[in-house]
Amino acid sequence: MRRVSGATRFLAFLAFMASAVTAAQGAGPRDILKYRPHLPGVECDTPTDPAAIDACKIETVTNAEKRGIGYLLRDGQGKILRRFVIANGADHTHLDQWSYYQDGFEVYREDDLDGDQHLDECRWLNAGGSRIAIVKANKIAAWKRISPEESSKVLVQALVAEDAQLLATVMATPDELQAAGLPREFVAKAQEAAAGREEKLAELRKTLVGWTKQTIWNRFDGTFPHVIPADPAVSLGKDLTLYENAMIFPTAAGAQQATARMAFLQVPDLIELGPTWKFVSLPHAIDPEKPVVAAADGLRSLLYDKPDSAVGPRDEAMDLALKALADYDAQNAALLQAGDKEKTARYHHDRIPLVRAVVKNAKNPEDELNYNKQVVDSLAAALRTGFYPQGRTLLESIVAEGGKLASFAAYRLIEVDFALKSEEPGTNVLANQKKWMADLEAFLTKHAKSDEAPDVLLQLASASEYNADEDKARQYYDRLVKDYASSDAAKKAAGALKRMDLVGKAIAIKAPGLTGETIDSAQAAGKTLLVVFWATWASPVRADLPDLIKVYEKYHGRGLEVIGVNLDNDRAEADRFQKESKIPWSQVFEGGGMESRLAIEYGIFSLPTMFLVDGGGKVVSVAIRTAAELDRQLEKTLAAKSAAADRGGRPAVDR
Repeated sequence: MRRVSGATRFLAFLAFMASAVTAAQGAGPRDILKYRPHLPGVECDTPTDPAAIDACKIETVTNAEKRGIGYLLRDGQGKILRRFVIANGADHTHLDQWSYYQDGFEVYREDDLDGDQHLDECRWLNAGGSRIAIVKANKIAAWKRISPEESSKVLVQALVAEDAQLLATVMATPDELQAAGLPREFVAKAQEAAAGREEKLAELRKTLVGWTKQTIWNRFDGTFPHVIPADPAVSLGKDLTLYENAMIFPTAAGAQQATARMAFLQVPDLIELGPTWKFVSLPHAIDPEKPVVAAADGLRSLLYDKPDSAVGPRDEAMDLALKALADYDAQNAALLQAGDKEKTARYHHDRIPLVRAVVKNAKNPEDELNYNKQVVDSLAAALRTGFYPQGRTLLESIVAEGGKLASFAAYRLIEVDFALKSEEPGTNVLANQKKWMADLEAFLTKHAKSDEAPDVLLQLASASEYNADEDKARQYYDRLVKDYASSDAAKKAAGALKRMDLVGKAIAIKAPGLTGETIDSAQAAGKTLLVVFWATWASPVRADLPDLIKVYEKYHGRGLEVIGVNLDNDRAEADRFQKESKIPWSQVFEGGGMESRLAIEYGIFSLPTMFLVDGGGKVVSVAIRTAAELDRQLEKTLAAKSAAADRGGRPAVDR
């Protein structure tokens, strides 16, 4: 098995690491591509066609001192394939970080953290996932972080490979269960179960109907996590967050569709242990042709010595209907990405009977409504393509029936009509938007008590604000806060009202940064501060960023500081973009995207949104949208600050 020390031989052609920033003599794309991830199952772009390999280009990676520290390999279209560098220590003299890419984004990284030329840590990023593994002797020894879905994937990999060591990394240990507050008696039973796991594992493998060496993980189904609250009556010392009776579905690698006669797994409990999720006991193999019932060996039933009334028996017909729907979606994922409208219409049309089968087996009104909404969504999506006009008649018939589903369908029809009209050649954009807002107003008149009403009001408010009709926007925001106070939309509306009234008031931003450090706007006291709400997916941000950096460089010496508030969902993507774009200011990151704490607190709807704060800590403007506008405003703000300094007073607030 290849060791990280094998990378030392790679240094023979890394001539730039010992000298200036020059490409290494004799090193080619094939030299880099021959190095593969140590761990199996990593999906990354690796060209195999000779012409594609020859089209690849190698670049030297340099540090701040312009010294070569590694290699970057791009394909013929400029997308990154590999990045091998010295990254983890100034005193390291060998490569210590190997990054692998897919679709231009880093999906997997291996690190030698201590410079001993042995692999210490592996990370999955972006589309690869979020887990971080501790590695010893080129094998995963433990997890620093792993999600429920990823734990279920590792479980399947371990069962297929018959790798007991890998399986152990996702099984909760007795010490972990004790630390989680479980009673001593349960911990003792878990210890006994762990001792006899090898025998039970052999029994489990015999029941894995249809599994082969080509079996891979397909999906994890777990509704939502539950909490068993701390309970002195059963010696439960802490709240437990867990999935109960979740399902893990496998498939066959390279198959066009999931194998119908393949056992899936039922998990009695998957428990949260800090940043990791682990299984309390081995799963049960479920034959797809036999009924499914709730496991009787779950934590809840063992704690309270009774069947888990919260979950209850599972319905075989419902499970099969859900599986058919999930398999259909998985089979057509690539089709949707291709963007063919006619095929997309067919996909949504053919999906509807599968969803209706799920609706037929739903056992409560809430589930029935939610899956019927999926029927509406599929009808609307098919209609939206322009290749299924019949969808309008079906949606209108649902609207005519009344009730909660009717309001949902009516709302979707408004969205579809606006989108279709927007795509027509020669469309009057302003007239179309005016009609859309009138349709939303009519919706509120007819469906004021509907679940969709708060979102409709929020759309009207944000659209009015975008159109510079501040008075109308305030009316909508006020109505939302007053009439729908318990809704998430009302919280966003309250934030928008706060933002609109910020000028002349103090503002304080304190939150964790991209690398975990605390960022505090108080550190900019006495300086002009720009707070920028942004995200990598916002095209106006990307287009204006070079000019914004130039404005920063122009005024930084005169006292300008900038704090970015990143609203991406993926920390790794934000970090990658900041480094590649060489953004010179710090970034706040809390997770949650447009629904994160600061985005809600200030009612952020469009990006970029900028707050300019003077040296006294008071907001000067919240209406700046571009670097050019910022440049003009800074001239005024800094001129006012300079004049105030000459007078020995405080700078005036520019309203």
